[in-house]
Amino acid sequence: MAIWRSFFKKQKVNSPHEKRHRSRRRCAVVTEFTDPRGITWSCEIVDMSESGLSVVTSVQLATGNTVNIIRPSIEAKVVWVEDNKAGLSIIR
Repeated sequence: MAIWRSFFKKQKVNSPHEKRHRSRRRCAVVTEFTDPRGITWSCEIVDMSESGLSVVTSVQLATGNTVNIIRPSIEAKVVWVEDNKAGLSIIR
């Protein structure tokens, strides 16, 4: 996805021991998302790939829920949650 290139930094996050199919890139993009109830919250995208991203937020997200990142416009499913971080898989 071309939109990601504008947010990527040159530093890769993947280590040779990870079994990821896509390369992740670190970033620090402060944005907002809406939760399933339609409430808007702030978050920071800390790394991303063409298929997903990791965010840090003060909101407790639930695995399986769908969120909508406002900028860049992304619909994503929460696939893991650990403390104040969450991994999201891009739906569209």
